[in-house]
Amino acid sequence: MKKNLLILILTAALLPVAASAQNIKFEEYDLDNGLHVILSQNHKTPNVVVSVMYHVGSKNEEPHLTGFAHFFEHLMFEGTENIPRHTYDQYVTDAGGSLNANTSFDRTYYYEKLPSNYLELGLWLESERMLHPKIEEIGVATQKDVVCQEMGQTRDNQPYGSALYEIFTNSYKVHPYNHDVIGSEEHVRNASIEDFKNFHDMFYVPDNAVLTIVGDFDMDQAKEWVEAYFADIPKGTMPIRRPEPGIEPRRTAPVKDTVYDNIQMPMLIEVYPAPAYGTEDYFSMVVFNAILSSGNSSRFQTGIVDGKQTALMAASSMIPLEHPGLFMTQAFPNNVDLSVLEADVDSVIYGLLEEGISDREFQKVMNMVETSVALSNNTIEGVAEELATAYTYFKNTDFVNEAHNAYAGITKEQVIEVAKKYIDPAQKISIYYLPKQN
Repeated sequence: MKKNLLILILTAALLPVAASAQNIKFEEYDLDNGLHVILSQNHKTPNVVVSVMYHVGSKNEEPHLTGFAHFFEHLMFEGTENIPRHTYDQYVTDAGGSLNANTSFDRTYYYEKLPSNYLELGLWLESERMLHPKIEEIGVATQKDVVCQEMGQTRDNQPYGSALYEIFTNSYKVHPYNHDVIGSEEHVRNASIEDFKNFHDMFYVPDNAVLTIVGDFDMDQAKEWVEAYFADIPKGTMPIRRPEPGIEPRRTAPVKDTVYDNIQMPMLIEVYPAPAYGTEDYFSMVVFNAILSSGNSSRFQTGIVDGKQTALMAASSMIPLEHPGLFMTQAFPNNVDLSVLEADVDSVIYGLLEEGISDREFQKVMNMVETSVALSNNTIEGVAEELATAYTYFKNTDFVNEAHNAYAGITKEQVIEVAKKYIDPAQKISIYYLPKQN
């Protein structure tokens, strides 16, 4: 579910591009119970993806019960009233398919990729998961152990594993983004069956979900099966807990933090506020990020890796969130103190803001963005997730197509103007990761 921070940043440099070079065609409608259905045909391969995205992530959790969305990512594979424990994935693998799930701050996503003739199986599995999940002692106890073990492996006992936790707890003091997705072991361990049932009944309901079918299928047959398997699932009865996006107060002074970890090499992290995913400013910040960090001729690479040689690696990333998110940098020093590295990182960032972008630099980066756009949805799995995300976040599925035009209209002057709104010294968070002292 979570990646090592270094991998996260390096793979995320152009990740938030969410459009295809050619428009994605789809049909969508609602069932009477509120389930939103999106159908997109692609007959290039004899496969189909069935996915369900629930509009619940860690930001919807209560402060004393964190980690529940991630816990349910695991628990919902445990079995249902009609699917024995530990056999959910076997149905898919026996059919020659694959399946997975992931949780973020904002949503939880499940999918199966199957041969086309097993579409009905995928729909039955997801309808079972929505209607008949088992929330009982044996399954909950099993998944408590699994989730808490994952906490140790990916965060608590891994070098730099606490980085995302440190980033978000420093960045958000009021908004519930202030705890990480994986949550607290104490909260998960001490939660009751009733706590988990209440969380399920609030969020894992058809009127808080999007069902997406993408790939090689017959449209009329798919609609018939969707009706048969999902139409009778009752809609939710509880008001859904949703935090307001603008509740985090603006910082008035920079923040510095030091973390001592079981590491050999120090690491510098800098964090600034960033616009919410999909907003007009967001697209400009993606381009700003690419100029700093994407490719061998990026500002970080030429300035402090190859140039001054004070960094072994320096990268930046936009963290795409439904509510206002974060822009962050990460750098490893090359035989210099972190204070020296921090000054050099800042000189690159603020130098870009002062100098602006050359025509050649801007054109090269926009070509990279265009390439990323063209490749971002070249699999049916990618299309399914992007369609679901577009509707979940914006109630506008065509966002997957509109994003392409948003990048096409950006100017280099606009990129700098927008970046200056967010890259503010008073808003800066500096985190020094240092080896533990003996």
